[in-house]
Amino acid sequence: MVERIQLVCSLCKFRTFYEDQMHSHLESKFHKEHFKFIGTKLPNKTSEFLQEYILNKCRKTEDRRKTVEDINAAIQQIQKDQDLTLDIGMEHFVKKVEAAHCAACDLFIPMQYAILQKHLKSADHNRNRKATMEQSKKTCLVVARSILNNKLISKKLERYLKGEDPFTEEAEKEDQEGEGAKEAKEGGEGEGEKTEENVEGGDETAEVKEEEEGGEETIQEPTEELDQTITEEDGKAEDAEGDEEEEETEAVE
Repeated sequence: MVERIQLVCSLCKFRTFYEDQMHSHLESKFHKEHFKFIGTKLPNKTSEFLQEYILNKCRKTEDRRKTVEDINAAIQQIQKDQDLTLDIGMEHFVKKVEAAHCAACDLFIPMQYAILQKHLKSADHNRNRKATMEQSKKTCLVVARSILNNKLISKKLERYLKGEDPFTEEAEKEDQEGEGAKEAKEGGEGEGEKTEENVEGGDETAEVKEEEEGGEETIQEPTEELDQTITEEDGKAEDAEGDEEEEETEAVE
């Protein structure tokens, strides 16, 4: 249920159950800064496609949410299920409390205005948040490449570069059927089965791998290769592209 109704911006690692919060995120400086960074590493059209991809995912989630009879009740139930303190007896004197978590400083802060403001204005926080922002952008680029390496999404990118709308129901169905037929013909059962709907898990795997293996070097490794693959706006190297994408997908996964 969480996956069906939670709105996600996988590039910024932003998740919310509330549509107004998602709309605010998409217009935020944080989101725009990340796409600005992606625009310096990938072709403009590819960057534009990723923006459309995120918007399309949000639209699909909003459509699914409309099929839920009482969305607010569903959200409350999810939050209740996630509260592990409900099963702890009062004799343990443990209860759920609200706190702010600063990921940049890896610190939990009491939900009190004065304490929050003091932290936000501290020298340590401002130094840490700048470094974390740069790392976040690099991770965002890794996720973007992982998304583009997905077979179904790479087909959508091809359509987009040709000036077509790859997000219509007809185009999506065509791509899925084409990919299914190709896998059946090649006997590649279990290979490349990541659909557009579950590519999210792969993105997170890429992020973790990138962070574990030391950041910048891991990002730079596939950069040249992938840029050649993505920069196909001139229509060259189409045959070589398929093999190259499969190799890179396996590397990311």
